[in-house]
Amino acid sequence: MTFATYETLDHVSRRPLRIHVAVSLTIVALAALILNPLFGSRAALLFLLAGSLLVISKPFASMQVLVRHWYLFALPAFCALSVLWSDYPSNSLRHSIQLALTIAVAIVIAGRVAPIAFVRCLFWIYGFGVVGSLLFGRVRDDIGAWIGIFGSKNAFAGVITGFALAALAIVFDRGSPWPIRWGAAGGLLVCGPLLILAQSTGAMTLIVPALGVGITVLLLRRLPPLLLLLAGGFTVCIGIIAAAFLVIYGETLMSGFLNLSGKDDTLTGRTDLWEVAMMMIADRPWLGVGYQAFWVHGNIPAEVLWDLFGIASRSGFNFHNTYLSNAVEIGIIGVGIQVLMLYGAFFGVLVWALRSPSPESAFFAAFMTQVICTSFLEVTTYFQFSIVTIIAICALVYAMQHRRHHRRQARRDAERSPHQLVAQPIYALPRRLR
Repeated sequence: MTFATYETLDHVSRRPLRIHVAVSLTIVALAALILNPLFGSRAALLFLLAGSLLVISKPFASMQVLVRHWYLFALPAFCALSVLWSDYPSNSLRHSIQLALTIAVAIVIAGRVAPIAFVRCLFWIYGFGVVGSLLFGRVRDDIGAWIGIFGSKNAFAGVITGFALAALAIVFDRGSPWPIRWGAAGGLLVCGPLLILAQSTGAMTLIVPALGVGITVLLLRRLPPLLLLLAGGFTVCIGIIAAAFLVIYGETLMSGFLNLSGKDDTLTGRTDLWEVAMMMIADRPWLGVGYQAFWVHGNIPAEVLWDLFGIASRSGFNFHNTYLSNAVEIGIIGVGIQVLMLYGAFFGVLVWALRSPSPESAFFAAFMTQVICTSFLEVTTYFQFSIVTIIAICALVYAMQHRRHHRRQARRDAERSPHQLVAQPIYALPRRLR
């Protein structure tokens, strides 16, 4: 499968009656998960239905891209294997199958829909959630946080963050009409006040580096190759200096930030949860208790934590750290697989963004930055029917496809005779390949 098979949205205005099957089904699949409150228990079913139709609409192309990215199924395979030692094997088996289906749909989406079309889909879906929250949103009675049309302030903040990153890309997307780009710019300005109303300190803080990465990538579009290389080196140096600064003064900065934001020293109980998680990991370090076999009704440690933190629903709770939470369930081995996937996607899209700065590569670089930063305070990936999981998988697939194209282009250039070789920036790609 090549990039030429992508379905895009560039010519919809010229052919108003043309239906882009892959794009339309992708919108349905993503909307079912992002706008979960509108669909309730039917959201997962709608996602699977749209994903199945996407696969069978072009079965050969779908199977081709699934086989090409077979290694991404190592994670659900290991999760399924945890049935052998899981405390709740039926839970582990069911959820690992659902995770495999989620990853399969994400891979097919990335193989069938161009990156820029994918970002446009997200922009419209997230935008619908934001507008719906502005018109029909509600406020939590206990703390006064705005949760929009969603079930929690964190869910609402996640939608705002996703919309902000997609809107930033659309502002610089030359394929979108000017009214849409101006609307994206206006929406981007609204995101800040909405995050304040949601009272999500983490989202307000962590969106800053994500937007910074996205803006940096977009600015790189105007740099020649030499300056691009220098900018990359400068960015690496700044990152090293910032990391060293955090190591030396991190505790002081964190204390000041907590005082400023009104948080306590336990990060609203997170440090207590982390201590429990580390004790659980120490008990079964390599394999864990089984995929999604901890937060189960009847599991005594989970019941104790639900009672301790006042979680009356006994659901929707976790250890608020991707690595610790997942290590409890699938051990160090499983987390190692997840780290390879997560950071492989992160560094892959950064390379893509440096070689081919564009609105779509800027979005994925910014989004993966957001996911990486958030992963230390929340559980971001990888689990079934999760929009973050789907975007992270798509980011990795897009990055790998760009890498293959770049290698093919380099081989073709090397095979040309000197008088046939046309000088061009190493990051230059046709628009449809970005």
